[in-house]
Amino acid sequence: MSPNAVAQDLSAAQVLLVDDDEVSLVLTAAALADRGFIVREASSGEAALQALADGPPDIVVLDAVMPGLDGFTVCRRLRRMPGFEMVPVLMLTGLDDEASIERAYQAGATDFFVKTHQWSLLAGRLRYLLRSARTSLELAKSRSKLARAQDLARMGSFDWRASHGLLMSPEAMRVIGQRPQARFGLRNLLRLVDPVQREAALSLLRQVVKYSTVLDTDVSVVLADGRQRVLHLEAEPEFNEAGHVAG
Repeated sequence: MSPNAVAQDLSAAQVLLVDDDEVSLVLTAAALADRGFIVREASSGEAALQALADGPPDIVVLDAVMPGLDGFTVCRRLRRMPGFEMVPVLMLTGLDDEASIERAYQAGATDFFVKTHQWSLLAGRLRYLLRSARTSLELAKSRSKLARAQDLARMGSFDWRASHGLLMSPEAMRVIGQRPQARFGLRNLLRLVDPVQREAALSLLRQVVKYSTVLDTDVSVVLADGRQRVLHLEAEPEFNEAGHVAG
């Protein structure tokens, strides 16, 4: 897709615009519509929640200060609604103090924007948030597909660093017969290794860490229920900016 096509696609996104100031609501809605956005309007926090009940828009633009349910409250309630976890929310207000900004982010807002009649700036910020949200969604889908593929193939991944020890993916935990949420460190993993192979496996790991080499080996493990399984392990060193091994 060309950059122009991407821009047009983002502009055609559906925006829920929430503002208790009727003049500001009409002017902002018209400006966004002129720039290709599909705008739904709500003049109060209560009306916004009713509109959200019909399904999530592509992005929500919320006035922070409103009588009744203010934007902060609407944002908090929105984040608790199923399917709204990743919907970008831009908090729109005349306030520019740090306390309001902090409240916006604590309520679950994606970003904060001071009210302005520079509509091109607002439209540009909306496109940026939409692009970021769609990238995050695609990444989440890719991770979900990878996790599913690993689970079907009886594969998993792990990350080891001196700072936080061993972190294993839920798929890897299932491969070794553990609950995905269980706390499981390197010592626990080594205890599963067949005693006959344990010392050789530990020596190999020391060599891998010492010389920053690639790990590629098979080990026999005994699961908690007594089943035996052969694990094929592959790992590569990760280096930091200074060229030292980080994990």
